[in-house]
Amino acid sequence: MSIYTVCQTSVVSVTPDTTLKFIATLMKDKNLGCVVIAKDQKPVGIVTDRDLAIRGGSFCSEDWDVAPVSSIMTREVCTIRKDTGIFDAIQEMKSSGVRRLPVVDAGGRLVGLITLDDIIRLLARELGEIARIIGKVSPKI
Repeated sequence: MSIYTVCQTSVVSVTPDTTLKFIATLMKDKNLGCVVIAKDQKPVGIVTDRDLAIRGGSFCSEDWDVAPVSSIMTREVCTIRKDTGIFDAIQEMKSSGVRRLPVVDAGGRLVGLITLDDIIRLLARELGEIARIIGKVSPKI
């Protein structure tokens, strides 16, 4: 099963010059944990709610109106190809120490976002299905 079958395909992305205030409002209004920063449909960064709290805190409130997200975004964004398997995606998250990976097509364009929460939900469903099957075939004691 490829990661694309379980990733979120409606990803919120903005350009690097988007203001911190706009990003913070967007994340609050849409209940987002992160926003992908893209240029020409290709991820160039990512900003999380944690980034806003920690790195964005160095700006005074007036600066949030003009400060670009590029000033606090993580630039070395790890991405994953849409045809990557789930196990490999888990390994990439583990080795990179991230909870979210933008999903890209063969041309490097943003097509989705996979989060650790998405993978945990998938695994929970699969374990539930396995338990159901075991329950059906197990002898009654």
